[in-house]
Amino acid sequence: MKLQSFTLLFILSGISLFAQNWQGTWSGKLTQDAKPDEFIYTINIEQAGDKIFGTATSRSAAGGNDAKFEIGGIWDGEVLTLQEVKQLQPPNARWCLKHIRLQPTQENTSTILKGTWEAEGCSPGKLVLSPQSSTSKPIPDAVNPASNSSLLSNNIPGRYTGILLQSDRDYGFYFEIWLEENGTGRSKITSDGEGGNAVHQLFWTFDENTNRLFFEEIKVNQKSVQDWPWCIKTAFLNFQKEDIRLSMTGDWSGYIEGFDNETGACSPGQIYLERPIFKKEDIVVNKENDRPASITPQGVQGYIQKEKREVQVDRVLEVKSETVRIRVWDSGTIDGDVLSLFVNGEMILENYRATRRKHETIIKLDKPTNYLILHALNLGSISPNTVAVSVDDGIEEQVVIMSSNLDKSGAIMIRQFTVEK
Repeated sequence: MKLQSFTLLFILSGISLFAQNWQGTWSGKLTQDAKPDEFIYTINIEQAGDKIFGTATSRSAAGGNDAKFEIGGIWDGEVLTLQEVKQLQPPNARWCLKHIRLQPTQENTSTILKGTWEAEGCSPGKLVLSPQSSTSKPIPDAVNPASNSSLLSNNIPGRYTGILLQSDRDYGFYFEIWLEENGTGRSKITSDGEGGNAVHQLFWTFDENTNRLFFEEIKVNQKSVQDWPWCIKTAFLNFQKEDIRLSMTGDWSGYIEGFDNETGACSPGQIYLERPIFKKEDIVVNKENDRPASITPQGVQGYIQKEKREVQVDRVLEVKSETVRIRVWDSGTIDGDVLSLFVNGEMILENYRATRRKHETIIKLDKPTNYLILHALNLGSISPNTVAVSVDDGIEEQVVIMSSNLDKSGAIMIRQFTVEK
């Protein structure tokens, strides 16, 4: 028998366990009697009254096979009963369709779900689940201008950008994810080779005991090259808070869409993602009558007013010198990207056509916090405009992948290193 990981969306509401809204994310351990294997089990639940519906996944804790199911069920005030009614993935090999009975139990200050499962033709087993969405606790002093949840949201949910590496590729992919508070989200991957870009739907959970974030892509929602097959990815990322950033790094694995881990496994790789932390005194709150309030750093306001484009600050670099070398080049397929570079609203490179050759500009940083903005003048033959940029302070050269389109410009925060007194 094959089983797989299982995420359960969970948000506590109501006064007692018997007036419970189970909509949210839970994750935990599934075992099978007389067998040593353990599985990560995760469910996404929506609820209408006492009726339950959603999706579930099950993944071996040791890695390997996985499966995804459509689920239905009912909450009777004492027992949460769930049934896997249909196997969604993989399309070939069949898994047991499990009938699950769970009861809420108080352990310390948390509510967990414990119970048993059974399935026709399979040995039964046990299941223990803990709430995941509700454990995403605030991280002090983090300001996220891209979050829709609140004006100065400092939770783990939000937008993160970075790079995805794959063992069989000699270039990196620009990669970003949006994490919603309810445990859902989406990811976007952009290739500087073939394939263009794609947006995936995903689910995520966070374990505050280990500071690890798990996400699993469910399907491809849209892509620029319709016949290009993308990897459906799963990753466990180590989460870290620093003074200047929130970051996540770790390994990913996956399979090609339309296949599974056995019939179409992708070459695995690594992911690095981050979100800059802004000091409250460095941001501007923009309020408009017909649009939600937005937050942007003061250092990009001049560019926004002049160029009439939004700015997304994706990364933050710390340098140890006022004078730095900025290098820019196309690290993937040469597709005709034309761009300009701005630092603190001033143009330092104009109408540059990116090639393999690194173009170098030496600048002097005149502020403790500076912003390097990539201004796309076209999208090349592979949208969006994506280039590699390095910042060299004479001690270390730091390389990032930047991405911009004709409406939004990507930016890097460059902070001069100072010793706190």
